[in-house]
Amino acid sequence: MFVMDELGDELITQGQDVIKLTIGISELPVPEPVKKVFSETVYEHEKTRLVYPQGLPALREAIAEYYNTQFHVNTTAHNVVVNVGTSAIFRNLFQLLSQSGQEIMLPRPYYCLYLLSAILADAKITYYDIDPITKKIDFASFERVYDPVKTAVVVLNNPGNPIGNVISNEEIIRINSIVAGQSFIVHDDIYNNVLFYSEYESPLAYLDKYRDVHIITNGFSKGFRMYTKRVGYAILPESLVMPMRIVQQHTLLTSDPVSQYGMIEALKDLESPKELTRIYRDRAEYTYETLQYTGCNPIKAEGGFYIMLDCEQWIKDRNMNSSKELAVDILNQVYVSTVPGTDFGMPNSLRLSFCESRYNEGIDRLRNYFMGAIV
Repeated sequence: MFVMDELGDELITQGQDVIKLTIGISELPVPEPVKKVFSETVYEHEKTRLVYPQGLPALREAIAEYYNTQFHVNTTAHNVVVNVGTSAIFRNLFQLLSQSGQEIMLPRPYYCLYLLSAILADAKITYYDIDPITKKIDFASFERVYDPVKTAVVVLNNPGNPIGNVISNEEIIRINSIVAGQSFIVHDDIYNNVLFYSEYESPLAYLDKYRDVHIITNGFSKGFRMYTKRVGYAILPESLVMPMRIVQQHTLLTSDPVSQYGMIEALKDLESPKELTRIYRDRAEYTYETLQYTGCNPIKAEGGFYIMLDCEQWIKDRNMNSSKELAVDILNQVYVSTVPGTDFGMPNSLRLSFCESRYNEGIDRLRNYFMGAIV
């Protein structure tokens, strides 16, 4: 992902007109009220020197209130832990929850952060499959792989990165029944305010049994448009609050209070994520309509920041090795930077990020490439 983004930047420095559909950094501006808080807080000496390893109390209160109000969850600031994005939270959680040789169960396709975090935790990695056509969990694969003794963690990403699938309540209830409290279940909610055709429902609002094994992770990088401010959080069951706090006391010390105060303001504005969702839904639909029957066919996205192209037949017909070779050729031919599916366990696919103001133009260039109309 980052390599393709940097290759695009290199071509831009050479004067080429590159459209980058790589990293999920929204092109939409940070809302003005949030920027105002940033600019004022940076000059408030007493605020800038605050150190809270678990996160500012005021932000944790705001997050708990947000989940309680928007998603009908009954949680408290005590259960909220703030870190510099969810990447560090996953790294810490996997190390806390799995002993060497235990298993961490990931969806496939997966976000590559999960894979690396599991490797760092010295865990055995297993997979259950998401059907890219139906967008449903393949429960045969889940039940075949899940081991109540060995599986320490099950990860759910909803909506999913990379294919934009939305996991139904019924599927989550079924997973909860299979796991039956014997493993922790991590719900990656990072795109939960970017659903195109439905409203998100938190599992903490409707699961009655085994609630003490469910963990929520989320942040402000996506729907709230603040990727580089690096503020993420987890809502933890009681048994994990103190262990996670201890880890963060010694490895994090504190997240930047200036950014944290900005996130408090961000949670007051629920229209900005809705605006982003409308724009990205339109781009997802344009992609689906434009690239069908091109040989690299789009997989319809139901939410999130990305859409996947199934290029297996295209790659096979042209004797390419993988989507890495295809992505480089596209960049050099039509100056559109994409991400090979090798990052996500889909080696014959491409991922496109909606986060580009010239997105539709990039899709038009891709159609020309696939249809042999390169000018």
